[in-house]
Amino acid sequence: MSYLRNREGKFSASRRKPKKMSLPLLILTDALLVGLILVVFAFFHHVLPAITNELAHREQLQTVTEAPETQPPETAAPETEPVPAVTEETEPPTEETEPPVDDRTEWQIKFAEHFTDEVVVTENSYSSPNVSITIETVTEGEGDDRVVYHVADIYIGSPECFTTYTADNEMRYFGTQDVMEMDEAANAILSISGDFLTYQKSGFLMRNREVYVSDSNANSLCVLFEDGSMETYDGKEYTIEDITARGAVQVWSFGPNLLDENGMVRDSYKVSTAVSYTNPRSAVGYYEPGHYCFVVVDGRQKGYSNGMTIPELAAVFQELGCASAYNLDGGGSAVMVFNHERYSQQSNGGDRSLGDILVIREPAAEQEDGA
Repeated sequence: MSYLRNREGKFSASRRKPKKMSLPLLILTDALLVGLILVVFAFFHHVLPAITNELAHREQLQTVTEAPETQPPETAAPETEPVPAVTEETEPPTEETEPPVDDRTEWQIKFAEHFTDEVVVTENSYSSPNVSITIETVTEGEGDDRVVYHVADIYIGSPECFTTYTADNEMRYFGTQDVMEMDEAANAILSISGDFLTYQKSGFLMRNREVYVSDSNANSLCVLFEDGSMETYDGKEYTIEDITARGAVQVWSFGPNLLDENGMVRDSYKVSTAVSYTNPRSAVGYYEPGHYCFVVVDGRQKGYSNGMTIPELAAVFQELGCASAYNLDGGGSAVMVFNHERYSQQSNGGDRSLGDILVIREPAAEQEDGA
């Protein structure tokens, strides 16, 4: 609309028809308008959410980076297996106990293969935790030259197992007692004739640490010491003080010494004529502390056993491998008793009583318990 001056000089409104836009311009205008709409739509629906997400992601990374390094990430606690309830059939835990103490003696350990946990007795053997005895009967020769002797191989667990017993358990001159009675009274497992202690009035004689005679003479000695060692001495080659100071327990005086310092038969023996003949014999041998042997030779029994001379007896101990050996009272006194029965065969049928015996037995504590 426009205002024009009319003919009268007044202004009046007049309407003009709008000019029509050309077609190309119209198309261009519509395209620009659609493009603008699309740009606005894309900004709000795509660009703006992407920017928002990126900013949130960066903020989360910054938070993780600034967290303290010393704090480990939280993890779930490990699951533990439930403890089963104890039922009546479940055995309660046992308390740990210390291993048993080995209270065996040095000899019991050293000679363990010869001992047994319980007492075992046969016709010719005995074994227990403290004593081991094995007897072998040997027969040699024929006719009038035939000889029978008995060798008892002995292991003991302590020196207390090797002791002596005197007639009626006392020292009186010319005192004698039946060997079976002495064997029983001494609680002996094995016993043999000694040196006829009660008939000797000179020399050096000791039994179970008690000195009966303390007078040096020409007799040889056999000494058993408290450590279990055994040594023999020729007459005048010892002093009573030295032997006593070393801890002597038994001192026998009869002889002779059967072996030399090398365990061999000696070149000669100083004995009386009667002793030098073939006779029944009784002797003790020594290997090492805790290991000994008794030898009893039957004799004066024609057709059964003739007996031995001193060199022949010495040869037996040499063959056995003993370190030393000592001759004891023989003849009609020579006897071996095992398990309270005569094991050897005495020449006089066992009528002779003795003054003393050598004894192998259980320790005193075992005897009190009835062993």
